Amino acid sequence: MYLIYKNLKIRKKDSTLFFIIGVLFCAFIAFFKEYIFPEKYFFDSVTLQYAIDHPIRERLEQSFSNTAKFYRILHIDKNFVAPLLCIVTYFLLIVKLFKNYSIEYISFFSYILVVAYSAIAMVYLATYSKDFLLFLLVIIPFVYFEKKSIIIWTLFVVFYAYFFRTYWFISIALFWGIKLFIIKSPKKFLLLIPLVYLAMNFVYHYIFGTSITAIREGANTDRDIESGQTIIKTYIEGSNLLSESLNSIVTLVFFIVPIPLFLLLKPFYIILTLLIVVFFYNFLKFYLNESRHKEFENIFSFVISFMIVQSLFEPDYGSFVRHLSPLYPFIFLCIVKNTRVEVEE
Repeated sequence: MYLIYKNLKIRKKDSTLFFIIGVLFCAFIAFFKEYIFPEKYFFDSVTLQYAIDHPIRERLEQSFSNTAKFYRILHIDKNFVAPLLCIVTYFLLIVKLFKNYSIEYISFFSYILVVAYSAIAMVYLATYSKDFLLFLLVIIPFVYFEKKSIIIWTLFVVFYAYFFRTYWFISIALFWGIKLFIIKSPKKFLLLIPLVYLAMNFVYHYIFGTSITAIREGANTDRDIESGQTIIKTYIEGSNLLSESLNSIVTLVFFIVPIPLFLLLKPFYIILTLLIVVFFYNFLKFYLNESRHKEFENIFSFVISFMIVQSLFEPDYGSFVRHLSPLYPFIFLCIVKNTRVEVEE
């Protein structure tokens, strides 16, 4: 793969050097992230470390407990093996994804974006985390099986949902519904989004006996002032199906364009806002241009189903950015495909 700068193809040797520099920069972040970023980004990692070290005394929810067992059984340590495993699998996956879609060139600007997103991903993935488990058990199988047998990938998702995050049962159901009936028509999809939210809120109200808003607000009850700044608020008050469904739609819009996060006016949050906007700008642009092409329908269906579920249950923007990080390789594909270059030798 070659780098392109101002429509000129950079020599293979020089392109390779730039790629190596990008990987080394991300490796530095992966191994030294806890010395660079505040400890609030690693609370889950600390919790999992305790559960791994004290398996008899751990009293955690099933997702944390099973994640701790996964790391304990495989003897993955947090300071060396986890970062190394993350770096190797993450960048090999990008190479595989680009190979699957015949990516031969990448612009220098796209390269900068890939490195920036990857560095952020290392903060969340290169440690003990449920998100790295998602990357290993869902994202990697998706890239390897989505062109061969999407059914096999579905079994991976069911396994992950059963042992680690039950809401992925909803994600996989939405994936198949979107893939089979909606994905090729953006207009139809826009019309059906409110119906999806209405159906989900109906199920939780009348079958599970609770509201989705109550689940999110319950997850935010113990937050301190600092972590409470980024919580997902209830924008439309009310306990009926219509108000809760409208609130879910507004939440989805503010995920794609995170104005509440930007209005905190903190440098890191502003950077995250820009990265999120660039992410969805490139995804939506690519989807609107290529929605009728069968080649990309699995990626479109996956990202959209993921976003719908996150807009229902995500408690805060910090968790959203963390949960989004395993999907960054898909946006790299969209960024590269959106960039039109005329290569001059």
